[in-house]
Amino acid sequence: MLILEGHATLRMGEQTYEVSAGDYVCFPAGQAVPHTLLNEGTKPCRFLIIGEDNPHDIVVYPDSEKVLVRATQEIYRKAVLEYWEGEDESEDTG
Repeated sequence: MLILEGHATLRMGEQTYEVSAGDYVCFPAGQAVPHTLLNEGTKPCRFLIIGEDNPHDIVVYPDSEKVLVRATQEIYRKAVLEYWEGEDESEDTG
């Protein structure tokens, strides 16, 4: 992400960073830290993002506890389940 104009606050996990025109930030694939760009000012912050639009990506939105599956373009509520939860116990799990 390259900040073209203005300034904003970048939140990465629990850390925050002030970014302004000329700053750039890289978000490596597989990064386990969520990131958000917040413009809390009154002027626009314009930025450019260059990256791969992989149709097999899974995107996790930790603030709203949602998960996007790009292959199906479906969004789900995040929940942690046991592997066999909801399966019929009488079926052969072979």
